[in-house]
Amino acid sequence: MQSIETSPEVATGQTMLASPFTDKRGYAQRWSFSTRKLDGLLASGLPHLAIGKRRVRICIAEADAWMQQQFRVQRIGSASGSK
Repeated sequence: MQSIETSPEVATGQTMLASPFTDKRGYAQRWSFSTRKLDGLLASGLPHLAIGKRRVRICIAEADAWMQQQFRVQRIGSASGSK
């Protein structure tokens, strides 16, 4: 019988992202806005990695933190909200 090792994420029910990075189209879909709007946010300082002239990669955690800081983004209906 083989023993199966589980990671802490599996044991706690948390899942990890497949990749901590995404491209412009993926990040725009995450926030439900156009890539043109994302271009404006990149010009305004949204953290990203420019690879060459056209390729851009965005670290999801850093970009989400920036969005929260800049726009005071807040989840609606969270468990800690006031009643």
